[in-house]
Order: sequence, then structure tokens, then C-alpha cells
Amino acid sequence: MATLVCPKCLGRMQTVERNGVVFERCEECGGIFLDRGELEQLVRAESMYYRAASSRWVSEREDEEEWYGKRKRKTFRHFLEEILDFD
Repeated sequence: MATLVCPKCLGRMQTVERNGVVFERCEECGGIFLDRGELEQLVRAESMYYRAASSRWVSEREDEEEWYGKRKRKTFRHFLEEILDFD
């Protein structure tokens, strides 16, 4: 398989899979490049992510009402933070 080259900085591209979506990321500049259909996959994955997050939120909200003041509140991460978190 040929090594992909970043069109922006000519750095080496790395294929990454996150939440069922495969895309290329430049190891040098961090640019994200999507092939045909990958944007639509991201949109579908985002929709599923927020649907699941809202059901978790309702469940956690009920728990918080029951255990008010005894739990530390969680911070909500957005979809792209989850997908693009490379640390």
C-alpha cells in the first residue's frame, strides 16, 4: 500500500478509525481528510452519539434527583471531541 501524502504540508498521512468512521489524519499538521462518503458517516455517527448521550443524560438526571448533592456532576464532551481526541 502506498503512503499517503498530506496535500497541505506534504507530511505523512495516518489512517485512523474512530467510532466506526475511518479517515486520514496528517501526522505533521494534524489535518483531517475525508474520502467520499466519510462525511456522511461522521454525520450518522454524530446523530447516534447524541441520541445515546441524551438517553444517558435522562438516566443520570433521574439518578441526580434521587441522590441530590451526593454525586459530582460530569462534564459533557461533544462528538468531535470524542472522535478527534488523539491524546
